[in-house]
Amino acid sequence: MQDVSLWLVPNPEDSAYLQGIIDQLVDKYQAPRFSPHVTVAGRLQVSDDYQSSLAALAAATPVLQLQNQGLDHSAALFRTVYIRTSLADPLVALRQRVYELWPENAIKPFMPHISLIYKELAPLERQIIIQALRIKETFIFNTLAVVCPQQSGEWTAVETWQTLERWNLRDQAAFEINP
Repeated sequence: MQDVSLWLVPNPEDSAYLQGIIDQLVDKYQAPRFSPHVTVAGRLQVSDDYQSSLAALAAATPVLQLQNQGLDHSAALFRTVYIRTSLADPLVALRQRVYELWPENAIKPFMPHISLIYKELAPLERQIIIQALRIKETFIFNTLAVVCPQQSGEWTAVETWQTLERWNLRDQAAFEINP
């Protein structure tokens, strides 16, 4: 078994847009650098032969267009400042199928979001970041990725995260669910 996270990764244009915002915050607040994503399932125990199952799952999942539903913040490291995204039906179906493939994992509550910074910050500081940001309305996600830290279980070592595998989602017009 391997300890991994499954991410939806934005298309190159949206990835560059989001990475620019993340990089500005990383530089300003001396925070760890990471790639933009929506976590489908985090800290998931998967079998060592997960590749074929996830390749098939990606091929069955349409490219997703997720709506920006506002900026928010929290004291949780992995949701310091983030963009809340829509809960599209194909995203829910993808997540459900992942937990069907590996039922030994406890299903955690799901709040899809795009994190913009991972750093312990005071509530006022997080609010100042939100007030300064202007974020576009939609993002297209076209890739499923498997990510893990270099040392198993060391998820707080953000800069050591590495992508093990990537698969393109089903190539079609972006699927959209309005909030």
